[in-house]
Amino acid sequence: MSTGEKEHITILINQKPYKAPKPVMTGAEIKQLAKEPLDTLLVEIIDNPDPVAGGDDKIINNGDSVTLKSGMRFRIVNAATFG
Repeated sequence: MSTGEKEHITILINQKPYKAPKPVMTGAEIKQLAKEPLDTLLVEIIDNPDPVAGGDDKIINNGDSVTLKSGMRFRIVNAATFG
């Protein structure tokens, strides 16, 4: 990486790679990045769930901020089909 070049954060949304424009984004911004409607459900796919909290995938609400790291995976689904 040359001087002044920003490291790109690449995340996967519905198995497609997207370059995040900034390191912290809200759920709504992640949906907009993927050109998905705001009334859908954004789910972070967790490989190693917290053994205390339990569960595996994490629902991200539109107003929730997410600190992104390359390789993070998300799924966007119709809220009516989740559960």
